[in-house]
Amino acid sequence: MGLLAGVNYDPATAASESTATLIAMTAMDTTNLRVTFTAPSSGNVMVRIRGAITGATTMPTILFGVLEGSTVIARQSPAGGVAGTAVATTRITQEALFTVTGVSAGSHTWDAAYAVQVVLSGTNIKYGGPNNTTAADAWGGLSFEVWTAPNLLGSKMYDPGTAVSKATTAALAMTAIDTTNLRLTFTAPASGKVLVRIRGVLHGYTAFPQILLGVLSGASVIGRSGPIGALKTTAVATAQLAVEAQFVVSGLSGSQTWDAAYGVETLVSSTGLKYGGPNNASGNNAFGGLLFEVWSV
Repeated sequence: MGLLAGVNYDPATAASESTATLIAMTAMDTTNLRVTFTAPSSGNVMVRIRGAITGATTMPTILFGVLEGSTVIARQSPAGGVAGTAVATTRITQEALFTVTGVSAGSHTWDAAYAVQVVLSGTNIKYGGPNNTTAADAWGGLSFEVWTAPNLLGSKMYDPGTAVSKATTAALAMTAIDTTNLRLTFTAPASGKVLVRIRGVLHGYTAFPQILLGVLSGASVIGRSGPIGALKTTAVATAQLAVEAQFVVSGLSGSQTWDAAYGVETLVSSTGLKYGGPNNASGNNAFGGLLFEVWSV
């Protein structure tokens, strides 16, 4: 991969983006967290956004993403959990990492953006701050990067305007999530080896189900994995738990058609694997895209 554009904005005076009010996707700083790049010939790029939330003993629910003007290019529920006991000075690092396909040829100007789905008074996304010996006054840079993705064989970041919930309220064998919008067709690389990455959100109750994420080819299970995830706030019904599975598949040849899939091992009432939703300021109604990638390795 090659870096097309990137910034790690770390001003000497700390900056913040409020998470105390519900907001639709909004650019954080159109001067310092804006990048301009030329799309690669493949039309595929990978985006990484990383920052910290702080300010209370529980944390808000946010999305990270990209705007081009007023158009939402992509958005994702970021991953990251509490390192230790949550106190008002605790900072929870959040990271979104996703691919965007079909980027048109030519120059693009993208803004790092965020939305607030569940508010919490006194909290903010914070970055920057002085380099001194005073405690709890610096948060490091907010990173925004756009990379080429030459090894990407296929990717879907499905984020419909109406939220979708795949039930996790009953035990379930591996089942395709959406055979139209989360299906990939690709040609196996010469090595016969690929890396699969699937990421979504669990939501709906004060406890979370135990699921598997994986791949089906027709009815055959190609691979599956217990996803990793960390809760960034107190477990409440509005909390979003970002979960991600990664695994390698080998011995492939020719054309492959794969579906992103999930299974439920331990059910929890009222919960679901969720994605999509409107871009508005209503709150607790959007979860970002469900990501399904296949990379040559």
